Amino acid sequence: MFRKFVSLVPLLFLGWVPFSASPALADEHVVIILGSAYFPEKTTLEQGDTVRFVNVSGEDHIVVHKEGLWATHKMAEGEELLVTVEANMAGAFFGHAKKRIEGRLDLLDDQLTN
Repeated sequence: MFRKFVSLVPLLFLGWVPFSASPALADEHVVIILGSAYFPEKTTLEQGDTVRFVNVSGEDHIVVHKEGLWATHKMAEGEELLVTVEANMAGAFFGHAKKRIEGRLDLLDDQLTN
């Protein structure tokens, strides 16, 4: 049996074939761990984005989800930790620097139902 193969290139330009040359790029968000706060205190992101926690608190620091769903390892002063965002990361988190500090990761509304 003979099959005819059609080039996708002309069809792509006409918009007939859904195609993505590369996956959507994820955003990187930076959360700085200070001695008295996280900066920013609240970050809105999407699943697949990354969060770079940067510890400049002057001491070791662990970031913990308020409901215990996740935690980072102990980060030394000056250490950075890159984490890929998953659905269970949404919500409040806390840690202890010079005092208890709190922050929040919120997923965009359309991802809360998935």
